Amino acid sequence: MPLVHVHGIGNRVPADPQQVAVRDALYRQHVLTAAGCDPAKSPILSPWWGRLMAEPAWGWASLNATGTERLGGAEEVSVAEEAVVAVVAQAGDAEPDRVLVSAATQSLMWAIDIVCAALIGTEEELRLGAEFCGRATVYWAERSDTGRRGDGAEVFPWLTEVGDDAELLSRLSAEMEAWRPGLLPAAAVNSPEWETFGVGSGVPRAARAVLRRLNAHAATAVTRGGAAVLRGGPTRKAALLLGDVMGYFAQRDAAEVGAIVALVVEALEKASHHAAARGEPLIVVAHSMGGNIVYDVLSHYRPDLRVDLLVTAGTQVGLFEELKLFRASDRSLTCAGGGKVPALSNVGRWVNVVDPADPLAFAAAPVFAGAEDLRFDTGAWWAHSGYITSPYFHHRVGLCAAEGLQ
Repeated sequence: MPLVHVHGIGNRVPADPQQVAVRDALYRQHVLTAAGCDPAKSPILSPWWGRLMAEPAWGWASLNATGTERLGGAEEVSVAEEAVVAVVAQAGDAEPDRVLVSAATQSLMWAIDIVCAALIGTEEELRLGAEFCGRATVYWAERSDTGRRGDGAEVFPWLTEVGDDAELLSRLSAEMEAWRPGLLPAAAVNSPEWETFGVGSGVPRAARAVLRRLNAHAATAVTRGGAAVLRGGPTRKAALLLGDVMGYFAQRDAAEVGAIVALVVEALEKASHHAAARGEPLIVVAHSMGGNIVYDVLSHYRPDLRVDLLVTAGTQVGLFEELKLFRASDRSLTCAGGGKVPALSNVGRWVNVVDPADPLAFAAAPVFAGAEDLRFDTGAWWAHSGYITSPYFHHRVGLCAAEGLQ
């Protein structure tokens, strides 16, 4: 079964290969496996539409408005820095070698997400690291009933016994080895055989390497204060948000079929043909602006393309429809009389994922018939970027796929 991932804003250069490796490993471990497909043979297509956007004509000189940032752009805050700032801000007492411990005592799932988002290494090391985090997520979900029984030390009392971050990973590995999957659907586990992880050697190298990054940034955050890690003033993230949104609509409205639409359609067509030839379902996951592009395609340009499961995360589809910005938008259709935009007939199920802390994520269910809003707390400092590398996000999407794709 093919899976299509449509990225969001800020991808003007080729996607970070490390992030892509982690993302795809999680897709294979959770989503493709849960859908009953061979994760090793199912293609993952990712049309990189960001390359079709215009480059800044003055080399980001407009970011220098305050005079405090170097001409050409602000330095971006890394995932590791974001994680540390969040821990320091919320826990208040994160020592350099206890960043993960401070996070885990509040939420073990948060600590797992931090590790997965900051993985580094070769492609194989990243795959093993992502699978380690994915299995840790299944362990967390079963033991805590996906957080309904609580989280942190109240559900995992062994957390109070660990001394530092290295010991935390080793202990987590040991607890996972002693645990066996319980009532979770079999498809939620990567393979029929649960791979065990021994103490120390069971923690993949990519996961151990995270500790050096987190501890280095923690020392800075603790001594300078969390807020000092983040730069003020305009950033490339904000600039790309404006540029990508406006650039897409400018391209779309300037031609019958814009280059971005054509690229995404090409990927969806290829995936559709692959799925049809094998009698398999088609899953599309779209993040941020990618969700708006996919909705435009499925509602107007290619309503003949069948998608069995559409997952939008951190998107503005609901807002854009309220503003009537889509090709298929009907300006006469409003909330008067309790009406909604009719469900997409070519989409079997549409799940819209929203983190309440994400300022760029909007609900879809109040506007669209057939849309399901699913709340998801990424726990990330900048929540908008916290979905795709979160093992728990992939775990939840996998459960949606296992529910039947209807």
